[in-house]
Amino acid sequence: MKINSLNLHNFRNYKDEFLTFSDNFNLIYGENGQGKTNIIEAFYYFCTGRSFKNVKDKEVVLFGEDTAKIKIEFEKFGSLNFAEILLKDEKIITLNGVNIKKLSELVGFVKAVLFTPDCLNLIKGAPSERRHFLDVFISSLYPVYFKLLLNYYKVLKQKNTLLKSFNADENLIYVWNEKLAEFAHLIFKYRAFIIDKIYPYLKEFQSEISGGRENLDIFYNPSVKENFNDREKVLQYINEHTKKEIDAGFCLVGPHRDDFSLFINGKDLKHYGSQGQIRTSVLSLKLSECEVTGEICGEYPVLLFDDITSEIDIKRRGFLFEKIKDKQTFMTCTEKENVKNANFIHIKNGKAVN
Repeated sequence: MKINSLNLHNFRNYKDEFLTFSDNFNLIYGENGQGKTNIIEAFYYFCTGRSFKNVKDKEVVLFGEDTAKIKIEFEKFGSLNFAEILLKDEKIITLNGVNIKKLSELVGFVKAVLFTPDCLNLIKGAPSERRHFLDVFISSLYPVYFKLLLNYYKVLKQKNTLLKSFNADENLIYVWNEKLAEFAHLIFKYRAFIIDKIYPYLKEFQSEISGGRENLDIFYNPSVKENFNDREKVLQYINEHTKKEIDAGFCLVGPHRDDFSLFINGKDLKHYGSQGQIRTSVLSLKLSECEVTGEICGEYPVLLFDDITSEIDIKRRGFLFEKIKDKQTFMTCTEKENVKNANFIHIKNGKAVN
């Protein structure tokens, strides 16, 4: 897929701006604080319906204004599409002129791979960072997965409320366990599947960029260790932990406790990897995300790279540019990069300037 244009109205520091893009490399450059990242943020809204910065919608509206509007024109499988998001007291999303009533109807329609400096937390950060990566990725491929997550966390919240109460009804907890298992075993299944899909690409990219010196492995660590895709086995495992959960006051078993780990040359990257190895591994992970999307969906996603050239050296940069040369890419940086046939967009004070 590719994005042809973006229109920003009262979004962040943009009053009114209309931008058009090339099919390949779009380099968005300018000094810090000028609004480059805001363009990446606007794109991401059309992928998930929200900002990747974990802020409220009202925080992206231009100061002093009541509403913001962002619009894109994009092509998907050769078909021209239009999407618009109006941000005010409530969020109004339209796709090809039709109102989207549920966020699940938007998620995955515009596919993108996001790479920011914060993505380095995928390695060193908490398990929640890695779960979030998997959930956003899988939801973009399979919208039904997003619905599974919504249902699972709704039940989980209700069960935790019960567990926190005094004299929790054990029989009622078993009822919630039934519902949890119904969604949990499918979430486990999707996560294991996508890890298996990532694995060969990850190894290939890491080996290539390291000159064959580094072997990178990825392992899924579900909270249910065996038979995690069997509903009855998952239910049995959850039920076995009921007494401990009552004592703890919260749910101890389920996809909300999952993780995955990366090992480089047999050692846990989180604990033993160098900064260079961590950067390379995240780069390999993001490129793998792109390839898996292309394999499953039959069309590559757009690539959104925000200020990552400061995090990777010249060698890794050259490797990256070679791998993405045939994909539509949006990259922000402070200065012009030496990229052949790039579309350069200079941003200054929320405006594109010559």
